[in-house]
Amino acid sequence: MKICPTCQTTYPDDFSLCPRDGARLAAHATATDAQLAAGLSRRFRLIRRLGAGGMGTVFLAEQIGVGNRPVALKVLNRQLLDDPDFLLRFQNEAGSTGRIHHPNVVTIHEAAQADDGTPYIAMEFLEGESLREVLQRRGALPVAEVAEILQQAARGLNAAHKLGIIHRDIKPDNIFLTHDDESNLVVKVVDFGIAKLRESPLHTTTKIVLGTPPYMSSEQAYGMRSDELDSRSDIYSLGVVVYEMLTGRLPFHSDTPAGYLRKHMMEDPPPFRAIAPGLGVPPAVESTVMKALVKDREQRYASALDFAGELSRAAQPSPRAEAPVMLPSTRMVRPPQPEVGQPPPSAKIIRPFEPPPPDSTGATRVNPKEGLKYVWIPPGSFWMGCSPGDAECRDDEKPLHQVIITKGFWLGQTSVTVGAYKRFTAAMGKAMPPAPNFNPGWSDEQMPMVNVSWNDARAYCAWAGGRLPTEAEWEYAARGGSREPRYGVLDEVAWYYKNSGRQPNPVGEKKANGFGLYDMLGNAWEWVIDRYDEKYYENNPSQDPAGPAIGECRVLRGGSWDGEPRFIRVSSRFGVLPGDRGYGIGFRCARDVFPP
Repeated sequence: MKICPTCQTTYPDDFSLCPRDGARLAAHATATDAQLAAGLSRRFRLIRRLGAGGMGTVFLAEQIGVGNRPVALKVLNRQLLDDPDFLLRFQNEAGSTGRIHHPNVVTIHEAAQADDGTPYIAMEFLEGESLREVLQRRGALPVAEVAEILQQAARGLNAAHKLGIIHRDIKPDNIFLTHDDESNLVVKVVDFGIAKLRESPLHTTTKIVLGTPPYMSSEQAYGMRSDELDSRSDIYSLGVVVYEMLTGRLPFHSDTPAGYLRKHMMEDPPPFRAIAPGLGVPPAVESTVMKALVKDREQRYASALDFAGELSRAAQPSPRAEAPVMLPSTRMVRPPQPEVGQPPPSAKIIRPFEPPPPDSTGATRVNPKEGLKYVWIPPGSFWMGCSPGDAECRDDEKPLHQVIITKGFWLGQTSVTVGAYKRFTAAMGKAMPPAPNFNPGWSDEQMPMVNVSWNDARAYCAWAGGRLPTEAEWEYAARGGSREPRYGVLDEVAWYYKNSGRQPNPVGEKKANGFGLYDMLGNAWEWVIDRYDEKYYENNPSQDPAGPAIGECRVLRGGSWDGEPRFIRVSSRFGVLPGDRGYGIGFRCARDVFPP
Protein backbone atom coordinates (compact mmCIF):
# COMPACT_ATOMS: atom_id res chain seq x y z
CA MET A 1 0.00 0.00 0.00
CA LYS A 2 0.98 3.63 -0.55
CA ILE A 3 0.01 6.73 1.41
CA CYS A 4 -0.56 10.35 0.42
CA PRO A 5 1.72 12.62 2.50
CA THR A 6 -0.82 15.46 2.22
CA CYS A 7 -4.17 13.89 3.08
CA GLN A 8 -2.84 10.59 4.56
CA THR A 9 -5.21 8.52 2.39
CA THR A 10 -3.94 5.05 1.44
CA TYR A 11 -4.03 3.62 -2.10
CA PRO A 12 -2.95 0.41 -3.87
CA ASP A 13 0.68 0.08 -5.01
CA ASP A 14 -0.16 0.76 -8.68
CA PHE A 15 -1.22 4.35 -7.85
CA SER A 16 1.47 7.03 -8.22
CA LEU A 17 -0.48 10.25 -7.57
CA CYS A 18 -3.25 11.03 -5.10
CA PRO A 19 -6.50 11.60 -7.07
CA ARG A 20 -7.67 14.00 -4.36
CA ASP A 21 -4.84 16.52 -4.20
CA GLY A 22 -2.32 15.45 -6.85
CA ALA A 23 0.45 14.68 -4.32
CA ARG A 24 2.97 11.94 -5.14
CA LEU A 25 2.26 8.82 -3.08
CA ALA A 26 4.90 7.25 -0.83
CA ALA A 27 5.32 3.76 0.62
CA HIS A 28 4.51 3.15 4.30
CA ALA A 29 7.44 3.41 6.69
CA THR A 30 8.85 0.15 8.09
CA ALA A 31 10.93 -0.93 11.09
CA THR A 32 13.98 -1.02 8.80
CA ASP A 33 13.37 2.62 7.94
CA ALA A 34 13.53 3.47 11.66
CA GLN A 35 16.89 1.69 11.99
CA LEU A 36 18.26 3.57 9.00
CA ALA A 37 17.04 6.86 10.45
CA ALA A 38 18.98 6.18 13.64
CA GLY A 39 22.17 5.39 11.75
CA LEU A 40 21.91 8.52 9.61
CA SER A 41 20.61 10.90 12.29
CA ARG A 42 23.84 12.93 12.59
CA ARG A 43 23.68 14.04 8.97
CA PHE A 44 20.15 13.44 7.67
CA ARG A 45 16.53 13.52 8.75
CA LEU A 46 14.44 10.97 6.84
CA ILE A 47 11.08 12.35 5.69
CA ARG A 48 9.50 9.54 3.68
CA ARG A 49 10.32 6.66 1.37
CA LEU A 50 10.28 7.53 -2.33
CA GLY A 51 10.90 4.10 -3.83
CA ALA A 52 12.90 0.89 -3.72
CA GLY A 53 14.79 -1.23 -6.22
CA GLY A 54 17.14 -4.16 -6.45
CA MET A 55 20.12 -2.21 -5.09
CA GLY A 56 18.55 -0.11 -2.40
CA THR A 57 15.90 2.26 -1.14
CA VAL A 58 15.52 5.97 -1.87
CA PHE A 59 14.20 8.38 0.75
CA LEU A 60 13.30 12.03 0.77
CA ALA A 61 15.54 13.46 3.48
CA GLU A 62 16.84 16.76 4.82
CA GLN A 63 20.62 17.27 4.90
CA ILE A 64 21.03 18.81 8.33
CA GLY A 65 24.45 20.43 7.86
CA VAL A 66 23.43 22.28 4.71
CA GLY A 67 20.42 24.26 5.88
CA ASN A 68 18.13 21.19 5.88
CA ARG A 69 18.52 20.93 2.11
CA PRO A 70 16.04 18.40 0.64
CA VAL A 71 17.86 15.45 -0.94
CA ALA A 72 17.05 12.07 -2.40
CA LEU A 73 18.99 9.68 -0.18
CA LYS A 74 19.83 6.32 -1.77
CA VAL A 75 20.78 3.63 0.74
CA LEU A 76 22.14 0.19 -0.19
CA ASN A 77 20.08 -2.84 0.87
CA ARG A 78 21.63 -4.26 4.03
CA GLN A 79 21.50 -7.85 2.75
CA LEU A 80 23.93 -6.82 0.00
CA LEU A 81 26.62 -5.42 2.30
CA ASP A 82 28.66 -8.63 2.08
CA ASP A 83 28.55 -8.71 -1.73
CA PRO A 84 31.66 -6.90 -3.03
CA ASP A 85 30.27 -6.70 -6.57
CA PHE A 86 27.15 -4.81 -5.44
CA LEU A 87 29.22 -2.58 -3.19
CA LEU A 88 31.49 -1.72 -6.08
CA ARG A 89 28.56 -0.90 -8.34
CA PHE A 90 27.02 1.28 -5.63
CA GLN A 91 30.25 3.22 -5.16
CA ASN A 92 30.58 3.65 -8.92
CA GLU A 93 27.18 5.35 -9.08
CA ALA A 94 28.57 8.15 -6.93
CA GLY A 95 31.95 8.12 -8.64
CA SER A 96 30.47 8.23 -12.13
CA THR A 97 27.61 10.64 -11.69
CA GLY A 98 29.57 12.91 -9.37
CA ARG A 99 31.97 13.71 -12.21
CA ILE A 100 29.17 14.84 -14.52
CA HIS A 101 28.06 18.43 -14.12
CA HIS A 102 25.15 19.01 -16.46
CA PRO A 103 21.57 20.30 -16.02
CA ASN A 104 20.21 17.09 -17.61
CA VAL A 105 21.99 14.74 -15.19
CA VAL A 106 21.00 14.34 -11.53
CA THR A 107 23.47 16.09 -9.18
CA ILE A 108 25.35 14.07 -6.53
CA HIS A 109 25.84 16.03 -3.30
CA GLU A 110 27.59 13.48 -1.08
CA ALA A 111 28.56 9.78 -0.92
CA ALA A 112 29.63 8.15 2.35
CA GLN A 113 28.61 5.56 4.94
CA ALA A 114 26.14 5.72 7.83
CA ASP A 115 27.21 5.07 11.42
CA ASP A 116 26.42 1.37 10.99
CA GLY A 117 28.51 1.15 7.80
CA THR A 118 25.61 1.31 5.34
CA PRO A 119 26.72 3.15 2.18
CA TYR A 120 24.52 6.00 0.94
CA ILE A 121 24.44 8.66 -1.76
CA ALA A 122 22.75 12.03 -1.23
CA MET A 123 21.43 13.27 -4.57
CA GLU A 124 19.51 16.23 -5.91
CA PHE A 125 15.84 15.83 -4.97
CA LEU A 126 13.64 15.98 -8.06
CA GLU A 127 9.92 16.73 -8.01
CA GLY A 128 8.03 15.27 -10.94
CA GLU A 129 7.68 11.78 -12.38
CA SER A 130 9.70 9.22 -14.24
CA LEU A 131 9.15 8.65 -17.94
CA ARG A 132 7.93 5.18 -16.94
CA GLU A 133 5.10 6.73 -14.93
CA VAL A 134 4.23 9.05 -17.82
CA LEU A 135 4.03 6.13 -20.29
CA GLN A 136 1.93 4.05 -17.91
CA ARG A 137 -0.49 6.94 -17.47
CA ARG A 138 -0.66 8.22 -21.05
CA GLY A 139 0.59 5.57 -23.45
CA ALA A 140 2.16 6.78 -26.70
CA LEU A 141 3.29 10.42 -26.65
CA PRO A 142 3.05 13.09 -29.38
CA VAL A 143 6.09 13.37 -31.64
CA ALA A 144 6.94 16.92 -30.55
CA GLU A 145 7.00 15.90 -26.90
CA VAL A 146 9.14 12.86 -27.67
CA ALA A 147 11.60 15.06 -29.58
CA GLU A 148 11.95 17.43 -26.60
CA ILE A 149 12.47 14.61 -24.09
CA LEU A 150 15.03 12.94 -26.36
CA GLN A 151 16.89 16.20 -26.95
CA GLN A 152 17.39 16.84 -23.24
CA ALA A 153 18.21 13.22 -22.35
CA ALA A 154 20.77 13.16 -25.19
CA ARG A 155 22.46 16.28 -23.82
CA GLY A 156 22.85 14.64 -20.43
CA LEU A 157 24.17 11.40 -21.92
CA ASN A 158 26.55 13.31 -24.18
CA ALA A 159 28.08 15.00 -21.13
CA ALA A 160 28.69 11.56 -19.60
CA HIS A 161 30.02 10.07 -22.84
CA LYS A 162 32.58 12.86 -23.18
CA LEU A 163 33.99 11.72 -19.81
CA GLY A 164 34.14 8.11 -20.96
CA ILE A 165 31.12 7.15 -18.82
CA ILE A 166 28.63 4.70 -20.32
CA HIS A 167 25.28 4.47 -18.54
CA ARG A 168 24.41 0.90 -19.68
CA ASP A 169 20.90 0.97 -18.20
CA ILE A 170 18.96 3.58 -20.16
CA LYS A 171 15.22 2.93 -19.74
CA PRO A 172 12.11 5.01 -18.91
CA ASP A 173 12.66 4.43 -15.17
CA ASN A 174 16.00 6.27 -15.39
CA ILE A 175 14.71 9.30 -17.29
CA PHE A 176 13.00 11.76 -14.95
CA LEU A 177 10.74 14.66 -15.94
CA THR A 178 10.60 17.74 -13.75
CA HIS A 179 10.12 21.51 -14.25
CA ASP A 180 12.18 24.59 -13.46
CA ASP A 181 11.01 27.73 -11.66
CA GLU A 182 9.46 29.04 -14.89
CA SER A 183 7.53 25.78 -15.45
CA ASN A 184 9.74 24.68 -18.34
CA LEU A 185 10.25 20.93 -18.81
CA VAL A 186 13.59 19.64 -17.52
CA VAL A 187 14.68 16.06 -18.27
CA LYS A 188 17.19 14.39 -15.95
CA VAL A 189 19.11 11.17 -16.59
CA VAL A 190 19.42 9.32 -13.28
CA ASP A 191 20.92 6.16 -11.80
CA PHE A 192 24.39 5.62 -13.24
CA GLY A 193 24.62 2.65 -10.87
CA ILE A 194 26.19 0.32 -13.44
CA ALA A 195 28.01 2.92 -15.49
CA LYS A 196 31.37 1.86 -16.87
CA LEU A 197 34.45 4.01 -16.40
CA ARG A 198 36.58 3.14 -19.42
CA GLU A 199 39.77 4.13 -17.63
CA SER A 200 39.10 1.84 -14.66
CA PRO A 201 40.85 -1.56 -14.87
CA LEU A 202 38.48 -2.99 -12.24
CA HIS A 203 35.71 -3.33 -14.86
CA THR A 204 37.56 -4.96 -17.74
CA THR A 205 37.44 -8.56 -16.59
CA THR A 206 33.83 -8.95 -15.42
CA LYS A 207 31.69 -11.33 -17.48
CA ILE A 208 28.42 -10.35 -15.82
CA VAL A 209 25.75 -9.00 -18.18
CA LEU A 210 24.39 -5.89 -16.47
CA GLY A 211 21.34 -3.95 -17.56
CA THR A 212 17.61 -4.37 -18.16
CA PRO A 213 16.90 -7.00 -20.87
CA PRO A 214 14.07 -5.19 -22.76
CA TYR A 215 16.37 -2.16 -23.27
CA MET A 216 19.79 -3.79 -23.74
CA SER A 217 21.87 -3.09 -26.81
CA SER A 218 22.65 -5.97 -29.14
CA GLU A 219 26.31 -5.91 -28.08
CA GLN A 220 25.28 -6.10 -24.41
CA ALA A 221 23.07 -9.06 -25.29
CA TYR A 222 26.07 -10.75 -26.96
CA GLY A 223 28.02 -10.31 -23.72
CA MET A 224 30.59 -7.84 -25.06
CA ARG A 225 33.28 -7.03 -22.48
CA SER A 226 32.89 -3.84 -20.48
CA ASP A 227 36.03 -2.26 -21.89
CA GLU A 228 34.69 -2.77 -25.43
CA LEU A 229 31.32 -1.09 -24.93
CA ASP A 230 31.01 2.54 -25.96
CA SER A 231 28.43 5.31 -26.19
CA ARG A 232 26.64 3.62 -29.09
CA SER A 233 25.32 1.02 -26.63
CA ASP A 234 23.44 3.82 -24.83
CA ILE A 235 22.20 5.12 -28.20
CA TYR A 236 20.60 1.74 -28.94
CA SER A 237 18.91 1.67 -25.53
CA LEU A 238 17.76 5.25 -26.05
CA GLY A 239 16.32 4.14 -29.40
CA VAL A 240 14.27 1.47 -27.60
CA VAL A 241 12.94 4.15 -25.24
CA VAL A 242 12.01 6.45 -28.13
CA TYR A 243 10.30 3.55 -29.95
CA GLU A 244 8.22 2.96 -26.81
CA MET A 245 7.40 6.66 -26.39
CA LEU A 246 6.13 6.91 -29.98
CA THR A 247 4.18 3.64 -30.17
CA GLY A 248 3.28 2.90 -26.56
CA ARG A 249 4.98 -0.51 -26.88
CA LEU A 250 8.44 -2.03 -26.80
CA PRO A 251 9.92 -3.22 -30.11
CA PHE A 252 10.37 -6.72 -28.68
CA HIS A 253 8.42 -8.81 -26.20
CA SER A 254 9.46 -11.97 -24.38
CA ASP A 255 8.45 -13.81 -21.24
CA THR A 256 12.08 -14.41 -20.24
CA PRO A 257 15.29 -12.34 -20.05
CA ALA A 258 17.00 -14.82 -22.37
CA GLY A 259 14.23 -14.32 -24.92
CA TYR A 260 14.83 -10.56 -24.91
CA LEU A 261 18.56 -11.07 -25.42
CA ARG A 262 17.95 -13.37 -28.38
CA LYS A 263 15.61 -10.83 -30.02
CA HIS A 264 18.09 -7.98 -29.56
CA MET A 265 20.76 -10.13 -31.23
CA MET A 266 18.72 -11.74 -34.01
CA GLU A 267 15.49 -9.85 -34.83
CA ASP A 268 14.77 -6.48 -36.44
CA PRO A 269 12.26 -4.24 -34.68
CA PRO A 270 8.83 -4.36 -36.37
CA PRO A 271 7.69 -1.23 -38.24
CA PHE A 272 5.36 1.08 -36.34
CA ARG A 273 2.37 0.19 -38.53
CA ALA A 274 2.72 -3.48 -37.56
CA ILE A 275 2.08 -2.82 -33.88
CA ALA A 276 0.10 0.44 -33.93
CA PRO A 277 -1.87 0.88 -37.18
CA GLY A 278 -2.89 4.46 -37.91
CA LEU A 279 -0.38 5.90 -35.46
CA GLY A 280 0.39 8.87 -37.70
CA VAL A 281 4.12 9.16 -36.92
CA PRO A 282 5.95 10.68 -39.94
CA PRO A 283 8.00 8.09 -41.88
CA ALA A 284 11.16 10.20 -41.44
CA VAL A 285 10.77 9.98 -37.66
CA GLU A 286 10.36 6.20 -37.82
CA SER A 287 13.47 5.89 -40.02
CA THR A 288 15.45 7.91 -37.49
CA VAL A 289 14.47 5.55 -34.67
CA MET A 290 15.26 2.46 -36.74
CA LYS A 291 18.77 3.75 -37.43
CA ALA A 292 19.39 3.92 -33.68
CA LEU A 293 18.27 0.28 -33.39
CA VAL A 294 20.47 -1.38 -36.03
CA LYS A 295 22.46 -4.37 -34.76
CA ASP A 296 25.77 -3.15 -36.20
CA ARG A 297 26.81 -0.26 -33.99
CA GLU A 298 28.95 1.13 -36.79
CA GLN A 299 25.71 1.93 -38.63
CA ARG A 300 24.14 3.83 -35.70
CA TYR A 301 24.49 7.50 -34.92
CA ALA A 302 27.94 8.59 -33.81
CA SER A 303 26.52 10.40 -30.76
CA ALA A 304 23.31 10.80 -28.77
CA LEU A 305 23.16 14.43 -29.93
CA ASP A 306 23.23 13.31 -33.58
CA PHE A 307 20.29 10.98 -32.89
CA ALA A 308 18.29 13.70 -31.12
CA GLY A 309 19.06 16.32 -33.76
CA GLU A 310 18.03 14.05 -36.62
CA LEU A 311 14.74 13.13 -34.95
CA SER A 312 14.00 16.77 -34.14
CA ARG A 313 14.45 17.72 -37.80
CA ALA A 314 12.33 14.79 -38.96
CA ALA A 315 9.56 15.80 -36.56
CA GLN A 316 9.20 19.30 -38.00
CA PRO A 317 5.85 19.63 -39.83
CA SER A 318 5.77 20.78 -43.43
CA PRO A 319 5.28 24.56 -43.75
CA ARG A 320 1.69 25.53 -44.32
CA ALA A 321 -0.20 28.76 -44.50
CA GLU A 322 -2.22 29.72 -41.46
CA ALA A 323 -5.94 30.23 -41.93
CA PRO A 324 -6.87 33.92 -41.89
CA VAL A 325 -8.73 35.25 -38.87
CA MET A 326 -12.21 36.28 -39.98
CA LEU A 327 -13.96 39.14 -38.21
CA PRO A 328 -17.59 39.09 -39.37
CA SER A 329 -19.53 42.33 -39.36
CA THR A 330 -22.79 40.73 -38.24
CA ARG A 331 -24.02 37.33 -37.22
CA MET A 332 -27.44 35.80 -36.72
CA VAL A 333 -27.41 34.20 -33.26
CA ARG A 334 -30.13 31.93 -31.94
CA PRO A 335 -30.33 31.39 -28.18
CA PRO A 336 -30.68 27.92 -26.65
CA GLN A 337 -34.02 26.15 -26.87
CA PRO A 338 -36.39 27.07 -24.01
CA GLU A 339 -37.81 24.58 -21.56
CA VAL A 340 -41.04 22.84 -22.43
CA GLY A 341 -43.98 25.20 -22.08
CA GLN A 342 -41.92 28.39 -22.49
CA PRO A 343 -42.31 30.62 -25.57
CA PRO A 344 -39.32 30.54 -27.97
CA PRO A 345 -37.23 33.74 -27.91
CA SER A 346 -36.64 35.61 -31.12
CA ALA A 347 -33.36 35.49 -32.99
CA LYS A 348 -31.34 38.66 -32.58
CA ILE A 349 -28.79 40.52 -34.68
CA ILE A 350 -25.70 41.36 -32.59
CA ARG A 351 -22.92 43.46 -34.09
CA PRO A 352 -19.33 43.28 -32.83
CA PHE A 353 -18.51 45.71 -29.99
CA GLU A 354 -22.17 46.58 -29.49
CA PRO A 355 -23.01 45.89 -25.81
CA PRO A 356 -25.79 43.32 -25.81
CA PRO A 357 -29.01 43.78 -23.90
CA PRO A 358 -29.27 41.74 -20.69
CA ASP A 359 -31.44 39.02 -22.26
CA SER A 360 -29.31 38.35 -25.34
CA THR A 361 -28.30 34.82 -24.39
CA GLY A 362 -26.01 33.31 -27.01
CA ALA A 363 -24.83 36.63 -28.46
CA THR A 364 -21.26 36.50 -29.75
CA ARG A 365 -18.47 39.03 -29.96
CA VAL A 366 -14.99 38.77 -31.49
CA ASN A 367 -11.92 39.97 -29.62
CA PRO A 368 -9.66 41.31 -32.42
CA LYS A 369 -6.56 41.00 -30.23
CA GLU A 370 -6.98 37.22 -30.12
CA GLY A 371 -9.21 36.61 -33.12
CA LEU A 372 -11.48 34.48 -30.90
CA LYS A 373 -15.25 34.59 -30.35
CA TYR A 374 -16.89 35.06 -26.98
CA VAL A 375 -20.45 34.11 -26.00
CA TRP A 376 -22.64 36.09 -23.59
CA ILE A 377 -23.59 34.00 -20.54
CA PRO A 378 -26.54 35.63 -18.73
CA PRO A 379 -26.98 35.65 -14.94
CA GLY A 380 -29.00 32.78 -13.49
CA SER A 381 -29.07 29.91 -11.03
CA PHE A 382 -28.11 26.25 -11.40
CA TRP A 383 -27.45 23.08 -9.44
CA MET A 384 -23.70 22.69 -8.92
CA GLY A 385 -22.06 19.32 -8.26
CA CYS A 386 -23.17 15.78 -9.10
CA SER A 387 -26.39 14.04 -8.24
CA PRO A 388 -26.34 11.64 -5.27
CA GLY A 389 -27.26 8.70 -7.50
CA ASP A 390 -24.42 9.29 -10.00
CA ALA A 391 -22.13 6.24 -9.77
CA GLU A 392 -19.20 8.23 -11.24
CA CYS A 393 -19.50 10.97 -8.61
CA ARG A 394 -16.42 11.59 -6.45
CA ASP A 395 -16.41 13.02 -2.93
CA ASP A 396 -15.04 16.39 -4.05
CA GLU A 397 -18.09 16.86 -6.33
CA LYS A 398 -20.53 16.66 -3.41
CA PRO A 399 -22.95 17.81 -2.18
CA LEU A 400 -25.25 18.92 -4.99
CA HIS A 401 -26.27 22.49 -4.14
CA GLN A 402 -27.91 25.47 -5.77
CA VAL A 403 -25.72 28.39 -6.84
CA ILE A 404 -26.72 31.82 -8.15
CA ILE A 405 -24.62 33.72 -10.68
CA THR A 406 -25.73 37.31 -10.23
CA LYS A 407 -23.75 38.92 -13.07
CA GLY A 408 -23.57 37.90 -16.69
CA PHE A 409 -20.16 37.47 -18.32
CA TRP A 410 -18.55 36.65 -21.65
CA LEU A 411 -16.81 33.29 -22.13
CA GLY A 412 -14.67 32.02 -24.99
CA GLN A 413 -16.83 30.02 -27.40
CA THR A 414 -13.94 27.57 -27.75
CA SER A 415 -10.77 26.97 -25.83
CA VAL A 416 -7.85 29.25 -26.75
CA THR A 417 -6.28 28.11 -30.03
CA VAL A 418 -2.65 27.67 -31.03
CA GLY A 419 -2.97 30.59 -33.45
CA ALA A 420 -4.29 32.91 -30.75
CA TYR A 421 -1.57 31.83 -28.33
CA LYS A 422 1.08 32.50 -30.98
CA ARG A 423 -0.18 36.08 -31.22
CA PHE A 424 0.21 36.36 -27.45
CA THR A 425 3.77 34.96 -27.38
CA ALA A 426 4.79 37.18 -30.29
CA ALA A 427 3.43 40.27 -28.54
CA MET A 428 5.05 39.37 -25.20
CA GLY A 429 8.35 38.04 -26.56
CA LYS A 430 7.75 34.59 -25.09
CA ALA A 431 8.58 31.17 -26.49
CA MET A 432 5.88 28.68 -27.43
CA PRO A 433 5.86 25.57 -25.23
CA PRO A 434 6.30 22.19 -26.97
CA ALA A 435 3.14 21.13 -28.79
CA PRO A 436 1.70 17.77 -29.86
CA ASN A 437 2.21 16.50 -33.39
CA PHE A 438 -1.03 17.79 -34.92
CA ASN A 439 -2.38 16.54 -38.24
CA PRO A 440 -0.64 18.69 -40.93
CA GLY A 441 -4.04 19.38 -42.47
CA TRP A 442 -5.20 21.26 -39.37
CA SER A 443 -4.31 24.93 -39.06
CA ASP A 444 -3.16 26.71 -35.92
CA GLU A 445 -6.49 28.56 -35.85
CA GLN A 446 -8.31 25.23 -35.49
CA MET A 447 -6.22 23.54 -32.81
CA PRO A 448 -6.62 23.97 -29.04
CA MET A 449 -3.59 25.35 -27.23
CA VAL A 450 -2.41 22.71 -24.77
CA ASN A 451 0.65 22.13 -22.57
CA VAL A 452 -0.07 25.42 -20.81
CA SER A 453 0.39 25.99 -17.08
CA TRP A 454 -2.11 27.89 -14.91
CA ASN A 455 0.41 30.72 -14.66
CA ASP A 456 0.66 30.99 -18.46
CA ALA A 457 -3.10 30.75 -18.94
CA ARG A 458 -3.68 33.55 -16.47
CA ALA A 459 -1.06 35.73 -18.18
CA TYR A 460 -2.66 35.11 -21.57
CA CYS A 461 -6.15 36.04 -20.37
CA ALA A 462 -4.82 39.26 -18.83
CA TRP A 463 -3.13 40.12 -22.15
CA ALA A 464 -6.39 39.45 -23.98
CA GLY A 465 -8.28 41.80 -21.66
CA GLY A 466 -9.98 39.11 -19.60
CA ARG A 467 -9.46 36.56 -16.84
CA LEU A 468 -9.88 32.88 -16.09
CA PRO A 469 -13.44 31.94 -15.06
CA THR A 470 -14.30 30.85 -11.55
CA GLU A 471 -15.26 27.23 -10.89
CA ALA A 472 -18.89 28.23 -10.46
CA GLU A 473 -18.93 30.27 -13.68
CA TRP A 474 -17.28 27.44 -15.61
CA GLU A 475 -19.73 24.78 -14.44
CA TYR A 476 -22.74 27.08 -14.94
CA ALA A 477 -21.62 27.81 -18.50
CA ALA A 478 -20.67 24.16 -19.19
CA ARG A 479 -24.10 22.89 -18.20
CA GLY A 480 -25.85 25.27 -20.60
CA GLY A 481 -29.10 24.85 -18.71
CA SER A 482 -28.84 21.07 -18.25
CA ARG A 483 -28.82 19.18 -14.95
CA GLU A 484 -27.32 16.05 -16.53
CA PRO A 485 -23.67 14.95 -16.04
CA ARG A 486 -23.12 15.82 -19.71
CA TYR A 487 -24.96 18.23 -21.98
CA GLY A 488 -25.48 15.51 -24.60
CA VAL A 489 -24.40 12.06 -25.76
CA LEU A 490 -20.70 11.64 -24.94
CA ASP A 491 -19.47 10.91 -28.47
CA GLU A 492 -21.52 13.80 -29.86
CA VAL A 493 -20.20 16.45 -27.48
CA ALA A 494 -16.67 15.43 -26.51
CA TRP A 495 -13.32 14.16 -27.77
CA TYR A 496 -11.99 11.52 -25.35
CA TYR A 497 -9.70 8.52 -25.48
CA LYS A 498 -12.00 6.30 -27.56
CA ASN A 499 -12.68 8.75 -30.40
CA SER A 500 -9.84 11.28 -30.37
CA GLY A 501 -7.23 9.28 -32.26
CA ARG A 502 -4.99 9.81 -29.21
CA GLN A 503 -4.44 13.50 -29.91
CA PRO A 504 -6.19 16.87 -29.49
CA ASN A 505 -8.66 17.65 -32.26
CA PRO A 506 -9.86 20.88 -33.92
CA VAL A 507 -12.10 23.03 -31.74
CA GLY A 508 -15.77 23.49 -32.49
CA GLU A 509 -16.36 20.19 -34.30
CA LYS A 510 -18.49 18.58 -31.60
CA LYS A 511 -22.05 19.58 -30.68
CA ALA A 512 -22.39 22.87 -28.79
CA ASN A 513 -24.16 23.09 -25.43
CA GLY A 514 -27.22 25.17 -24.61
CA PHE A 515 -25.21 28.40 -24.44
CA GLY A 516 -23.54 27.78 -27.80
CA LEU A 517 -20.18 26.80 -26.25
CA TYR A 518 -18.00 24.10 -27.77
CA ASP A 519 -15.73 21.51 -26.14
CA MET A 520 -16.63 22.31 -22.56
CA LEU A 521 -16.21 18.55 -22.18
CA GLY A 522 -13.21 16.65 -23.53
CA ASN A 523 -10.41 17.65 -25.91
CA ALA A 524 -8.55 19.64 -23.22
CA TRP A 525 -8.87 20.09 -19.48
CA GLU A 526 -9.46 23.76 -18.74
CA TRP A 527 -7.91 25.85 -15.99
CA VAL A 528 -10.12 28.00 -13.77
CA ILE A 529 -8.96 30.73 -11.43
CA ASP A 530 -9.91 29.02 -8.15
CA ARG A 531 -7.69 27.15 -5.74
CA TYR A 532 -8.59 23.52 -5.13
CA ASP A 533 -10.38 22.43 -1.95
CA GLU A 534 -11.79 18.94 -1.57
CA LYS A 535 -14.52 20.29 0.75
CA TYR A 536 -15.20 23.36 -1.40
CA TYR A 537 -18.78 22.32 -2.21
CA GLU A 538 -19.62 21.88 1.46
CA ASN A 539 -18.47 25.35 2.46
CA ASN A 540 -18.94 27.74 -0.45
CA PRO A 541 -21.68 30.38 -0.45
CA SER A 542 -24.72 30.04 -2.66
CA GLN A 543 -24.17 33.35 -4.47
CA ASP A 544 -21.20 34.00 -6.80
CA PRO A 545 -18.92 31.60 -4.90
CA ALA A 546 -15.16 32.11 -5.18
CA GLY A 547 -12.50 29.54 -4.45
CA PRO A 548 -10.72 29.15 -1.09
CA ALA A 549 -8.21 31.78 0.02
CA ILE A 550 -5.41 29.25 0.58
CA GLY A 551 -4.29 26.10 -1.19
CA GLU A 552 -1.33 25.04 -3.31
CA CYS A 553 -3.24 23.52 -6.24
CA ARG A 554 -5.49 25.13 -8.84
CA VAL A 555 -8.50 23.50 -10.50
CA LEU A 556 -8.87 21.76 -13.86
CA ARG A 557 -12.29 21.10 -15.37
CA GLY A 558 -13.96 19.17 -18.18
CA GLY A 559 -11.69 16.24 -19.11
CA SER A 560 -9.45 15.79 -22.15
CA TRP A 561 -8.80 13.87 -25.38
CA ASP A 562 -6.97 11.11 -23.47
CA GLY A 563 -9.46 10.91 -20.60
CA GLU A 564 -11.83 8.16 -19.55
CA PRO A 565 -15.60 8.80 -19.72
CA ARG A 566 -15.89 9.03 -15.93
CA PHE A 567 -13.84 12.25 -16.02
CA ILE A 568 -15.69 13.76 -19.00
CA ARG A 569 -18.47 15.34 -16.91
CA VAL A 570 -19.47 18.90 -16.05
CA SER A 571 -18.85 18.42 -12.31
CA SER A 572 -15.54 16.55 -12.56
CA ARG A 573 -12.70 18.53 -10.97
CA PHE A 574 -9.04 17.98 -10.12
CA GLY A 575 -6.45 19.93 -8.16
CA VAL A 576 -3.14 20.43 -10.01
CA LEU A 577 -0.07 22.52 -9.22
CA PRO A 578 -0.18 25.87 -11.08
CA GLY A 579 3.16 25.23 -12.78
CA ASP A 580 2.17 21.84 -14.19
CA ARG A 581 1.65 21.34 -17.92
CA GLY A 582 0.34 18.53 -20.09
CA TYR A 583 -0.77 17.81 -23.63
CA GLY A 584 -4.28 17.40 -22.28
CA ILE A 585 -4.39 20.78 -20.48
CA GLY A 586 -5.74 23.96 -22.09
CA PHE A 587 -7.99 26.88 -21.11
CA ARG A 588 -10.49 29.51 -22.22
CA CYS A 589 -10.89 33.07 -20.97
CA ALA A 590 -13.81 35.00 -19.49
CA ARG A 591 -14.55 38.72 -19.71
CA ASP A 592 -16.86 40.93 -17.67
CA VAL A 593 -17.23 43.62 -20.36
CA PHE A 594 -16.11 44.49 -23.86
CA PRO A 595 -15.08 48.05 -24.69
CA PRO A 596 -17.71 49.94 -26.69
